[in-house]
Amino acid sequence: MAATGDARRTLPVVRVTLDLVARGRWAGDHPQRAAVLRALPLLRGWWDAHPDAVVDACVAAAAVVGRRVPVERWAGLVAAAPAPADPVHVRGAMLVAAWRCGLVRYRDAALDAAAHLPAELAGPLLALPGDVDVATVLERHRADRWWWPGAATDPGVVARVGGFLPLGGPWVGLPRAVPGGPSGWLALADGRRWAVVADVHGSAVVALDAELTTEPGPAGDATVPARREPPVPAALPVPWSDTVTGVVPAPAGPADVVLVSRAHSYALDVVRTAPQGRAA
Repeated sequence: MAATGDARRTLPVVRVTLDLVARGRWAGDHPQRAAVLRALPLLRGWWDAHPDAVVDACVAAAAVVGRRVPVERWAGLVAAAPAPADPVHVRGAMLVAAWRCGLVRYRDAALDAAAHLPAELAGPLLALPGDVDVATVLERHRADRWWWPGAATDPGVVARVGGFLPLGGPWVGLPRAVPGGPSGWLALADGRRWAVVADVHGSAVVALDAELTTEPGPAGDATVPARREPPVPAALPVPWSDTVTGVVPAPAGPADVVLVSRAHSYALDVVRTAPQGRAA
């Protein structure tokens, strides 16, 4: 019986390893190789329960997750939850853990997945205390992407996005925050438009198109947002003194969160301008 169990766990790993070798992905620090060698051992309980589903989902997800965070960190979040009774929940659980690791572009899909997971699985994945109602947390976070149990609610900088390219950021020029794009927040830098996506768990900056051929134009220009003096709050609660070059309200609530660019920073600040109305 033990041999049968070992084979059940091992055969999916052999299969996926041979596939990675054939596709040239079994070398160096490739994230999918790291998933086999370093993530799967952390998922022993999950792996024992659903070998095929867990091995396939872990290796597939690592191709994306491993480009942003160490796969061990992501696997550790998954392992904090008990293995699901039904393997149909494996991929959804791993998606939720990826979002919690900072892969904010998957936020909407992860929230939908979390809402369909059993509470005993979703709660640990979201690092929520056992007496906290998962559905209530998800509903409130959908309304305010900067709210999370235990997160600071006072006015101030709640996130910093972007940065200087040689230091790991996306651009070499100073960015300017403007409204627009698929997320409602844009940065203009290096002659390009960049979509800014962020929430309490992480951020991403995505180049949208080819280089812009003109400077920011008049108000009627549909391609590039017009340059105008930003509506700077009277007392922007920030720890720096600099010239503000752009202030853009959060596109989908809350009204007291803005994206701020300034004259001498390669990073954009997400700033909460007033205390939250409800206690966390």
